[in-house]
Amino acid sequence: MSIIFFHEKTLVNIKLKYKYYFHKIFYYNLSMLWFILTLSAALCWAVGQIFIKKGFEHIQPLWNNIFNNILSLFIYLIPALWISKFEINTPSFIVFIFIFTATLLYLGFFYSISRGQLSLTGTIVAGYPIITAILSYLFLNEHLTVLQYGGIALILTGGVFVALPDRTEHIKPKHSSWVLWGLLGALTIGTGDFFTKLSVNSIGSYSHMIFLALISNATSGLNYLLDKKNRKAPKIFHKSFGPTFTGLLIQLIGAFFFILAFDYGKVSLVTSVSSVYPAVMVLLAVKFLNEKITRLHIIGIGVAVCGLIIIGLGSW
Repeated sequence: MSIIFFHEKTLVNIKLKYKYYFHKIFYYNLSMLWFILTLSAALCWAVGQIFIKKGFEHIQPLWNNIFNNILSLFIYLIPALWISKFEINTPSFIVFIFIFTATLLYLGFFYSISRGQLSLTGTIVAGYPIITAILSYLFLNEHLTVLQYGGIALILTGGVFVALPDRTEHIKPKHSSWVLWGLLGALTIGTGDFFTKLSVNSIGSYSHMIFLALISNATSGLNYLLDKKNRKAPKIFHKSFGPTFTGLLIQLIGAFFFILAFDYGKVSLVTSVSSVYPAVMVLLAVKFLNEKITRLHIIGIGVAVCGLIIIGLGSW
């Protein structure tokens, strides 16, 4: 009888230990989920923007916005409804304004990266986490550790190094308007991400994506009314539309991961890690577009990767 009791007690202890380690591993992985989702988003954005930039030769930013919003119905709306089992949280009037404001701000993205070299303008746009972090500190009371702030600084610094042009290149002042467009892109996207976080905090990521897809298509009409110069419809069945379609699709998948990451991580961390995409974009441009990479670019990529590792370690 004592032997049976001993075995039962041992079995109970084993089960308790197994349950303890299972929960420990599960919650550990869950705490890092935002990091995995955000890195996936960065990779998608890096690949997508190369295709989109190539497509600008035939497709204007206005039509990038319109087609992007149409595709969002398939990338956001359908998966979000299916995963959430049609359980939708209706936004309040204030949250509706947050989503509407974010969609308006995001309209400026394609206009920004259409100006100048993608490696330059795109990296300035990637400075949007600074705006988001400031707004998060002021209004969401999100405080980071010194180590995490150091990681953010390294990512942003590395991104700047990656985008610095070769000294042998000469950029005329009259062609430097891309700097202003890049700064405008950083401001609008950083602010848009802040409003997105407010919405996700209120109604959840899936409900946010559903209403974002619906509202963004409504803003396409406003974009069409304002941009009279580029209203000429592109040939969507021509092969020249291929790069744009591919880029928009990949970009939206990245945005899907990005919005999900808000459910698991601080907005200032998510946006900062996502801004590493210029480093990946440069590597892809060297590989597939035969662009040259300087020693400074290599240093920048290394600095950005170090920042990623530090932020990842800081969240453990």
